[in-house]
Amino acid sequence: MKARLALGILVVSFAALALIPSRPEPTAFGWVPDAEQVRVVAATLPQPDFAATPAYRDVYAGPDDVLLWDASRKVLGKLIPPRDQGNVGSCVAFATASAIEHLLCVQAANGANEEYRDLAQEIIYGGSRVEIGGGRIRGDGSVGAWAAKFVVEYGVLPRGQFGRFDLRTYDVPRCREYGRTGVPDELEPEVRKHPVKAVSNVKTWDEARAAIRNGYPVIVCSNQGFRAARDADGFCAPGGTWYHCMALVGVRGEGRPGGFLLNSWGERFHSGPTGLGDPSPGGFWADARVLDRMLRQGDSWAFSGVKGFPSRKLDWYAKATDSGGLAHRAGRVFETRREGVRW
Repeated sequence: MKARLALGILVVSFAALALIPSRPEPTAFGWVPDAEQVRVVAATLPQPDFAATPAYRDVYAGPDDVLLWDASRKVLGKLIPPRDQGNVGSCVAFATASAIEHLLCVQAANGANEEYRDLAQEIIYGGSRVEIGGGRIRGDGSVGAWAAKFVVEYGVLPRGQFGRFDLRTYDVPRCREYGRTGVPDELEPEVRKHPVKAVSNVKTWDEARAAIRNGYPVIVCSNQGFRAARDADGFCAPGGTWYHCMALVGVRGEGRPGGFLLNSWGERFHSGPTGLGDPSPGGFWADARVLDRMLRQGDSWAFSGVKGFPSRKLDWYAKATDSGGLAHRAGRVFETRREGVRW
């Protein structure tokens, strides 16, 4: 009798354990640290160091908290959806695409005569690895500097159908294929229609904060890991090792300084409150001191200006005249916005 009772308790216990949600595991990482390649790429850029730009040097008099996803709410009426890289190490491409997607929203919200379009991460992944990196990496992954160089030298591609290439949705096998072979030659002319104006290396929290406050998203590449659960303020505690890249798209000041990192593991990997500004469930806040440590690993980049997708007014549908035009000035890149980004 006692044996049967003990067995029953054991079965119930195992059943109860089965109902407890397991700790989520990352599907894939993908950042390949290469300090020499960072130096090589930086040497080709007109503004290699963000610390030397007006956006960093000039006096800032805007708000402490700048949340770039507010631009997507204005332009799209919603947040940009969480992204999921799947089981391929394409995080650098995903972070780069997320940063530029937010940059497109900032430009449109500031008055640029442009429309938002989702970007094809596969193009950035293949282009960074092959067109820029020369195919030297075996296995998955890429270097942040290569992705930054690719989007300036080549560009980005919106999701859509391009002849025989159906890029309407993200596809893991295609991402891997482009990672081996590079961007198909037939697609390169389309990619070159949408180059990023400039990129610059961001090496400290102070620089990253200045970039975001001026409307320039940043990709952050490092080996710093985090716990999956967010605390009451939306922050994830540092822990473990991730060779990973994420997009920094928001900063906060007094009380608990930090930045919001957009991850690329879907909307369910992280749990708990999202914190200040109701950001995407696909990311989390990180403390400023942790971000500073990550940025000092050297392979993080800010993006300024992208040749986007002109807004088209249909004369047969609406007779309103276009009174918009580009709000950003055609002169310097990474110029300062003393009172912060406005939209």
